[in-house]
Amino acid sequence: MKTTLICLFQSLFLLTLSLCALSQEFYALNEPLKTLDGSLIEMSDALTSTQGTILIFWETNNKQCCNNLENLQESWVEELKKLDIELIAICMNCPGNWSRVKPLVAGKGWDFDVYIDINGHLKRTLGITTVPYTILLDGDKNIRCRYPGYCSGDEVQICNKIKHCLENDGDLASLK
Repeated sequence: MKTTLICLFQSLFLLTLSLCALSQEFYALNEPLKTLDGSLIEMSDALTSTQGTILIFWETNNKQCCNNLENLQESWVEELKKLDIELIAICMNCPGNWSRVKPLVAGKGWDFDVYIDINGHLKRTLGITTVPYTILLDGDKNIRCRYPGYCSGDEVQICNKIKHCLENDGDLASLK
């Protein structure tokens, strides 16, 4: 009897964790983001690819974040964009300062969409505590992989790891 209760408790605990993870992803899709022209868009409307999305959370005052975006853009433009995988950068430290982000993005020549996390709601919903932070979504907008930290190295290798992660239940730990 005791063993049955323990098994039941463990099953309920795992089910609860699964439901929490699903609700976290669901609520993240409803979070508002600010565009570079100052208008609002829901996260779900920003995600347009049916193949997958790379979300990069970054801060304007963090050099590693900008280097990370440069590195991933090179990989994305050369190979992943052709596969209809979108790249979206979400600025986390600029509520109220969105007018400063637009010239930075234009000066860098980034070819991907950049949004601003209004008051850090999306960051909190997804449990992001450090930057840069990469999340891969599959075509159904489910989180497949998370990676806190800088993605460095050979761009071809990064592309292959991202494709592998989207195709399988891999992780991005080897992007360092």
